Amino acid sequence: MNYVVQAGDTLSKIASRNGLSVREIVSANPQLTNPNALSIGQRLVLPAGADAGSSGGGGGGEGSTNAASDTRPTTTETSGANRSNVPLTSPNSDWILPGEGLALKLVPTDFANAARELGCETAAVRAVAEVESGGRSGFDAQKRPKILFEVHKFRKHTARRYDQSHPHLSAPYESARRRESYRKDQWQVLREAFTLDPEAAVKSCSWGMFQVMGENHVMCGWRNVRTFVEDMFVSEAQHMRAFLGFCRDKRLTRHLLTKNWAAFALGYNGADYASNQYDTKMAEAYRRYNRS
Repeated sequence: MNYVVQAGDTLSKIASRNGLSVREIVSANPQLTNPNALSIGQRLVLPAGADAGSSGGGGGGEGSTNAASDTRPTTTETSGANRSNVPLTSPNSDWILPGEGLALKLVPTDFANAARELGCETAAVRAVAEVESGGRSGFDAQKRPKILFEVHKFRKHTARRYDQSHPHLSAPYESARRRESYRKDQWQVLREAFTLDPEAAVKSCSWGMFQVMGENHVMCGWRNVRTFVEDMFVSEAQHMRAFLGFCRDKRLTRHLLTKNWAAFALGYNGADYASNQYDTKMAEAYRRYNRS
C-alpha cells in the first residue's frame, strides 16, 4: 500500500496510525536516507499488515508510551565481557532479536520539539534523558538499545515458573539478586531469559534513552511488544516517542513544568526513586542545561 507524506507526519505517527512498527516501514523503503526527515508529498510503501483506509494522512497524534522501571540504577555502557552482536533466539519462538539496529541519534531540535509538545522547557527533557541514559546515548557501542533487566518483572511475567531453576533471573523485588543482576552484562542476562520466554524477557527490560519498560508497550501506543522492541532498535526518536506517551498517560507533564523532580521521579521511577537519587540527579542536570 502506498502512502503520501502529509504536513506534520513523522514515521512514528504513520506507524501508529497504520498498525506498523517504524522498523517495518524503514525496511520497506530502502530509499529513506534519513528516516527522521520526511518531505511533504514523499511517497512511502507501507508493508502488508497496515490498517486499510488509513494511508491518506490526516489526524492522529504520536502514540502514547509506557512507564519506566519501578527502580533501577543509572544504566551504563555494555561491558567488554561479550562484544559479539549475535542475534537473540529462542527454541520456544520464531522471534529473533537483531544483533544491532540502525541506532539513529536525536539532534538538539528534537529535544526542543518534545518540550514544545509537553509544554515544558527543553532543559527539563534533556535532564530526564541524561539521568535515564547515564549521560550518553540511548544505544551502546554495538548499536543496541540500552537495556536493564528486572528479575522481579520476569518473575511476574512468567508466573514464578523459574524461581527454582533460574533464581538469578526470577526473584522477588526485595531479593539481593535484583541488584546483583544489574552488575552483569545486561544483554547476556536478556539472552538467557529470552531463551526461556522471549515475550516475558523483553517485557521485563527497560529500553533506550528514556528506559521505558517493555511491559507497558500498549500504553505507549504499540500494538504488541514485538513491534515496540523492533522500534527500540531503530532510533532515539522512538525512545522519545515512548517517553512522551508515558508522560502524557501518567500525567507527569505538570511536574516537568513546575520542576517538581520528586513528584516526577515518583511517577516515572517508582516509590523507591530516592534510593537512587533520581530526583536530585534530574534537578542538577536541569540546572546545568538551563544555564547553557
